[in-house]
Amino acid sequence: MALWSQFVSGTYQSRSPTLDAEQCVNLMPVTIDSASNAKKSMLLGTPGLRRLLSVGTTQCRGLFSEDGRTWAVIGAGLYELDLTANTATSRGPIADDGLPVSFASNGRGGEQLAICGGGSVYVLDLETNVLSAAVALPLTNLPTQLAFIDGYFLLLEAATVRCWFSALEDGTNWDALDFFARSQTSDNWVGVGVVRDRIWLWGSETTDLYYDSGNADNPFLPYPGAILYEGLVGPNAWTTDGQRMYWVAQNNQGRAYMLAGVEGQAQPISTDAIDFALASATNLDNVEALCYAQEGHTHVVWTIPCSGTCGRTFVYDTKEQLFHERGTWDQTLAIFYRWRVCGLASTAAGLIVGDFETGDLYALDLNTFTENGAMIRRVRRAPYLSPEAEIAFLDQVELGAQMGVGLTTGQGSDPTVLARVSRDAGQTWTPTISARLGAMGQYGTRAIWHRLGRVRLDRFVFEVSCTDAVRVVFGPGLWLRITQGSGAL
Repeated sequence: MALWSQFVSGTYQSRSPTLDAEQCVNLMPVTIDSASNAKKSMLLGTPGLRRLLSVGTTQCRGLFSEDGRTWAVIGAGLYELDLTANTATSRGPIADDGLPVSFASNGRGGEQLAICGGGSVYVLDLETNVLSAAVALPLTNLPTQLAFIDGYFLLLEAATVRCWFSALEDGTNWDALDFFARSQTSDNWVGVGVVRDRIWLWGSETTDLYYDSGNADNPFLPYPGAILYEGLVGPNAWTTDGQRMYWVAQNNQGRAYMLAGVEGQAQPISTDAIDFALASATNLDNVEALCYAQEGHTHVVWTIPCSGTCGRTFVYDTKEQLFHERGTWDQTLAIFYRWRVCGLASTAAGLIVGDFETGDLYALDLNTFTENGAMIRRVRRAPYLSPEAEIAFLDQVELGAQMGVGLTTGQGSDPTVLARVSRDAGQTWTPTISARLGAMGQYGTRAIWHRLGRVRLDRFVFEVSCTDAVRVVFGPGLWLRITQGSGAL
């Protein structure tokens, strides 16, 4: 049988499903780096959520970790986490507007952690663990976002072109004259971030890069020739991997798309299918972004709460340069919701994430196969076999997969993978047919489906899914046995 390796790829749902109806949900395309190995790629199950502790009953608004200490804002409180004992200690109140917070620390320079949330700035003394009341600020409008560079805290003022800087190494001291304003373009600044020695200031339609000139009165100046004519859809729609910035951009023509930028140069990374999903969202102001690295792959995660019925989460793998989706499956309604992760910190104990609905905190773990005990549904909907209107009989389809992955007892002890077929470009589907992935140790198991019928190849879509809480690895593709047919359907 011929191997069809194109089965292993990312998500791409075109505006017209008759041209491309691909889905890749809770599965990550991974290329095998070995030059000598005949098998080149696989779909690996995305990490699960292993609950560590619960802090209150409301949503996580942000996580931050530095020098072995980790903090979370859950609802209206700042908590310091002990990730050995899995406990949390309250450090004080943070005004709760239901939106993500931003963190910035001056570390040993001033022993301060600043938090911007709920329209105020708070400063935690890292030596005494005392959280200040809302800091007195000379702003006209509310503060929206914090950053830190060269001993200064930076603070963005809502609906203005002003960015403020603190006294040196002191986030509690803000002078009424210590701000800088954009002058080369006129749209309001929306977000601020720092990578390496550059300050990124995103407007609603354009972006500026600033740097620290060393001037004692106003140290921050625009970097020459670094205006980008792409803005930011919302204050939390950007993230960084420490080298590049990634954001959901918009311009004055109204287009929304995803960009990667470095040193004042930006490159689109989203596909037309992702741009279609962005254009279909009712609101992009509340897009949330985060970034993490795991086993050599850097993942840039964008959650769009107002996309579709229940929100959508797209993940860009910078190594593979492919997108996949993540989602939380609702068994009652049989639909995917946005991925429940909100906030992330990289710690010595691993990757720690929060929950957009509850106060639960989790380890983001490739060896966990549920979301806090709930099912993870993994779906791969393949691309079209051919652009030609050819008739064929599908005598046999075999899925390449890691076999013998069953659990010792209970659900998942004899795991299965479900397949279904569409003959009309994804409009209607046959009932699902199961195949086994093998009980523990049954490594010779094969996932095979026979006699799937007569299809027109340019309209045939094959989909597999798995809901068992086991390790899922599909690859290197599908093996197909096809008999050429004739006539018309």
